[in-house]
Amino acid sequence: MTALQFTYQRATRTPELSMLAQYLGQGFDQKSFNRSAECIVKDDEHLATVTTEERSGKKWVKLSLDKMKLIQTVLERKPLQEEYNTATSQTMIVEFSSPNIAKPFHAGHLRSTILGNFLSNLNEFLGNRVLRLNYLGDWGTQFGYLALGVQLKGLSPTDIHQDPIKCLYDAYVHAYEAARNSPNMHEHAMNIFARMENGTADDLDQWQEYRAYTVKELEELYRRLGVCFTSYEWESQYGVKKIAHVLETLKQHGLLIDQPDGRKVVQLQQRKIPIVKSDGSGMYLLRDIAALMDRYNRFEFHKCIYVVENGQNEHFASLSEIAHLLCLPYAAGVEHVKFGRIHGMSTRRGKVVFLKDILHEAQQLVQEKQRESPYTKTNAADDPSVCDILGTSAVIINDLKQRRMKDYNFDWSKILRMEGDSGIKLQYTHCRLASLLQAQSSAEDIMSIQCDGSSLVEPEALDLVCQLANFKPVCYQAQEAAEACILVAYLFRLCKSINLAIKTLPVKQESEAKKRQQRILLFSRAKMVLHTGMTLLGLRPLEEM
Repeated sequence: MTALQFTYQRATRTPELSMLAQYLGQGFDQKSFNRSAECIVKDDEHLATVTTEERSGKKWVKLSLDKMKLIQTVLERKPLQEEYNTATSQTMIVEFSSPNIAKPFHAGHLRSTILGNFLSNLNEFLGNRVLRLNYLGDWGTQFGYLALGVQLKGLSPTDIHQDPIKCLYDAYVHAYEAARNSPNMHEHAMNIFARMENGTADDLDQWQEYRAYTVKELEELYRRLGVCFTSYEWESQYGVKKIAHVLETLKQHGLLIDQPDGRKVVQLQQRKIPIVKSDGSGMYLLRDIAALMDRYNRFEFHKCIYVVENGQNEHFASLSEIAHLLCLPYAAGVEHVKFGRIHGMSTRRGKVVFLKDILHEAQQLVQEKQRESPYTKTNAADDPSVCDILGTSAVIINDLKQRRMKDYNFDWSKILRMEGDSGIKLQYTHCRLASLLQAQSSAEDIMSIQCDGSSLVEPEALDLVCQLANFKPVCYQAQEAAEACILVAYLFRLCKSINLAIKTLPVKQESEAKKRQQRILLFSRAKMVLHTGMTLLGLRPLEEM
């Protein structure tokens, strides 16, 4: 039997790199290795033989794969996505993005949005039920400031309607600056919000309009980023009058302590956390406790994942600790996926801007580069939608290729380069495959091709097959680590194998029909995997650029 042999060794403390992992281009821990082997040998017990041996006191597993069956297994036309299985799948809530209403979507929200979108896509792809929640900040003292600013500036509904987000944001800043010079203004803003909590403020109708303006602008940004949500939810759903039962539950468990100044705090092991202010209005943590309980009642989730930057670590640690102290059966499912910050995100002129300005600048810069490139089709360079997709892809991949806990510097020269590892490289390789397949065959032609591994004997073909075999295990590894960079790095390796294979395995120039068909089958599977991986990352794969 023509076989590929691999060896895996599990050391006492740290797993060694297996020969299988080295060949497929990715190191695995024990769990990932098992999934890797399962992905390759599933449904064909003759695909692999497994033996164990002991060397120098360490146990080794030797795995032999039949090369022809490996190729057939990888290239057979089966869906990549896992099916939802009620016995093994989980219901997951992923809360991400979550900006405040009446404020422009700042670049600082970028990481939460695209990382949360990736984790949602990935878990859904691997067979879980995912509920994507955008929990918008529409409550708190800041909205007292907003209402105060509208009053101080004398803004009419017509003024606000002309440019709502900018107008409302300016009003908020105006009130905040006024309060810095006059403590009475701060007290006035707090009183406005206290009336909102009690449902007695006379401007609640306007507040509802501010929410609608914000969602309308957000949805355009989310469309450009390839992001969608199951639902928008609001902090105001959990005003203090609506969640008295949460305070009562905390009190029953001996966690709630009244302070002499009227505040209420929760006693944790190492610290006291305020949850109700002296004026009776609830704080963010109280609303999060209420939201957690409410979400379980509605969705019976296994996990509730919060994709929020590292600076909020103490807040979510407190939420998790309170859930455990309340003996909530789902407390173990509370998970904070944290991440570092972006430094220096600005336009070329150095001015810090909001995300829509960053995406607009990326679109313009890509258009300039496209026009300068001799390989760009004229209609693609002049199509603003293509340039927008390329620019957005570059910004997304520049972020997701970083380890999520790492702070990083925003650098236009690295983000938009046409060569090297970038979002534009992924789009270029996908377009190259699309062009090759469109020129040589139709979808019907590809569907009728029967796999024959004996015509794919070249090292470049086998390397590409092994990269494709590695896609599912990499997805599981990225899921376990909640790290998009694992999938991004894999797609860069895949692109390298694809481009080398295109160079050394010609299709149009191949005179032997059988070889030509098998290469078409190989490249069609490569395009499917690349397309799927890009979509999981939130990209919109192009067919032409």
